[in-house]
Amino acid sequence: MEARSYTSMLRNAGFRVREVPVASRTHGTSGPGFVGRKQSLTAADLTIVHLPWHDSGWENTDGTVVWRAMFETASVPPAWLPRLSAVDEVWVPSNFNAATFASAGVAREKLKVIPETIDRAWGEILAAPYKAEGTFRFLSVFRWQYRKGWDVLLNAYLSEFNSCDDDVELVIRADPLGAGAPGVGQIIESFSDQVRPGRTPRITLLNNALSEAELRSLYRSSHAFVLPTRGEAWGRPFMEAMACGLITIGTGWGGQCDFMNTSNSLLIDYSLAPVPPAAVHEWPYFHGQIWAEPSVESLRDCMRRAVEGGPTIVGKRQNAADSIRELYSPEKISEALIQAVNIIIDKQQARDT
Repeated sequence: MEARSYTSMLRNAGFRVREVPVASRTHGTSGPGFVGRKQSLTAADLTIVHLPWHDSGWENTDGTVVWRAMFETASVPPAWLPRLSAVDEVWVPSNFNAATFASAGVAREKLKVIPETIDRAWGEILAAPYKAEGTFRFLSVFRWQYRKGWDVLLNAYLSEFNSCDDDVELVIRADPLGAGAPGVGQIIESFSDQVRPGRTPRITLLNNALSEAELRSLYRSSHAFVLPTRGEAWGRPFMEAMACGLITIGTGWGGQCDFMNTSNSLLIDYSLAPVPPAAVHEWPYFHGQIWAEPSVESLRDCMRRAVEGGPTIVGKRQNAADSIRELYSPEKISEALIQAVNIIIDKQQARDT
């Protein structure tokens, strides 16, 4: 998605762009992209490599080489460091990643923060506020993996609410991590039996793919978005929820904190902890890394505050929508991207003259 938006922005600015798809290892991606200025060049001035790994798909890079890289923990995998050292620049989505990459040894002067953008369509909808009657709907959208904190989410929700006293629903839109992964529905059922065997509050699982329009409709029909993630480089679902004016609950650590704060969100307390073997099994690059461990009690408090509402919650909802729509529009991010590309090409042409 982001690679396509980069391509569109650059072409709209008059650059010649050639996309080179690379076969995916675990999920769809694209890259590298080759960029030349206007119609004057036969070879690329710049190659932007948009890949989540360091060791394949890097063939035939021309000109200045930029890696659009991101990682979700407090550092980066050691195996990435030679590649990070070899490229000319590293574009990361968040100040969080700028700090974590630098702490791993990446030269500060190589790092440039170019945030993600949000499609204009997300700014055209606004979820209705909860009127203290009917079902309060929590929404969570993620790929079903340990990093996303699904266990913390279920534990907090099932512990805080019950079907007799609370008219609430947790809607989970989740894809399994990969082929052969345990069924998400079975995991939810088993977890519910352990945490709250009786008076279980409603949980609805949506495991079918949704179009962008259907996903926006799902956000619009909800009252709060919640994701106790253990680590994000950016956190697109948070941004989508905030753009829709949902009260948004997320961990107070990670790339999402570039745009989530106490004025526009409910932040979950956390402690830092080593990534456990179960998560390393899902993604081996997490070996030896540290990330956040969200507090179940803090999440329970955030979810209860969201349901109870009040002027503070109303203010956070409006602040969330205003900040995302203003700071991360395609126009804003396109300006930052084009500026970064022009600086590189100007430097290269100055060296060549």
